[in-house]
Amino acid sequence: MFSHKEHMHQGSTEISWVLISNSTVKVYAHRSQELTKAESQKVNPVTMSDAEVNSVCSRHRIIVVAVSVCGVAGVVLAVYFATGNSSHDSSGKTLAWKEDDAVIPTEEPFGEIKDGRKVKRFTFTNKNNITVRIISYGATITDILMPDKNGVILDISLGFDTAAEYEDRHTKIGAALGRITERLKGAKFTIDGVEYNVSANEGQNQVHGGFYGFDSKLFDAKIKGNKVEMTYVSPDGEEGFPGELTSVISFQLTNENELILDYRATTTKATPINLSNHVYFNLEGHKAGKNGDHLISVFSDTYVPIDEALLPKGDGELATVNGTIFDFQNPTLVRKVINDFIVSCYSFGDRGTRKHVARLENPTNGRYIDVFTTEPGLDVYFSSRMKPNLYGKDGAMYGPFEDGGVCLIPMQLPSGINMPNFPDTILRPEEIYTQRTIYKFGVK
Repeated sequence: MFSHKEHMHQGSTEISWVLISNSTVKVYAHRSQELTKAESQKVNPVTMSDAEVNSVCSRHRIIVVAVSVCGVAGVVLAVYFATGNSSHDSSGKTLAWKEDDAVIPTEEPFGEIKDGRKVKRFTFTNKNNITVRIISYGATITDILMPDKNGVILDISLGFDTAAEYEDRHTKIGAALGRITERLKGAKFTIDGVEYNVSANEGQNQVHGGFYGFDSKLFDAKIKGNKVEMTYVSPDGEEGFPGELTSVISFQLTNENELILDYRATTTKATPINLSNHVYFNLEGHKAGKNGDHLISVFSDTYVPIDEALLPKGDGELATVNGTIFDFQNPTLVRKVINDFIVSCYSFGDRGTRKHVARLENPTNGRYIDVFTTEPGLDVYFSSRMKPNLYGKDGAMYGPFEDGGVCLIPMQLPSGINMPNFPDTILRPEEIYTQRTIYKFGVK
């Protein structure tokens, strides 16, 4: 059994290691003092925020890494004792962030859904006049307001005015996607010799998690420091998927104009997982149409060819974009490709490392969005299959192609569990699924 305690010093930072294995938790605190058993049991890397971690380990910061050592699966927590860089209030209490740099969200009611449960709305506004609103139904991004080069502030994300509209219209606009983003070939898969059949909501295949994916779930949502954390526990067997899956999506807006989405998940049984968000952007303003006026850049020369069912070909093929309509390596006017382009997933290599994958910009008003992700894929979608005459917020009328929005969806490669050539997308009970997406807003 792996057992390890180590301290390293780099300037004022001391690093210690913590092992969680076989339900045993050991946390080594500052000055080598071990936390009490009661304190250590509070350390849950799936559900804890940074602020809660700091309440357990004063002046410490916890980062989670999943490892397997000598065939024994465990979870290691790297505990960073940043004593020289921590912030304190007047009482000396350690804070989870620097207050003068933090964008603190607020909470308000946002109606209710049909079963009477209340929906919450959270609002971030940073010092650069960017406002982001998120609701607990579907962990949905409802509004992104940002200025243009002349200081004119408009909402650049599509959405609806009420919780009832999000529930009734079931469009996935702005919402979380899970357990699987994109399509799952044959609505079935095999794990460890066992075949599972899941709900087929698009012909013989499944798309975006089934008939009632994460976009239609009410998340348990709370403000935790400078973040909003939304948790959904998907029961074993939901939409046919094995295992109880606990997913936590964290939202944060910074004064560097970054909207950060962090994902964490654990499961009780091996299950495929591919979480993301389906926000629709229109840098002219959400009800302006004219998506064709956007320029798009995708910083990859490789994409996933798809068949008539929009599924990866063969066992998961990759091809060069050179000489195809999928080549966005240089800024490309969306109007040139929008009528011939349904959806495409681009490949960026392995998971886990931050990558600058795309930019969407509007030359007229100067707004742009840079997309960063730890994921190996990015779906690009120009609303080609959006319902026509779809009423949105503020009296907007949305529709397909130029009347909709542009979606930039970081993800694992589509139908990965059924594609032998694609990276593994299975989450197992001893592992923690993590990923990060950043949408960074700017003006030029």
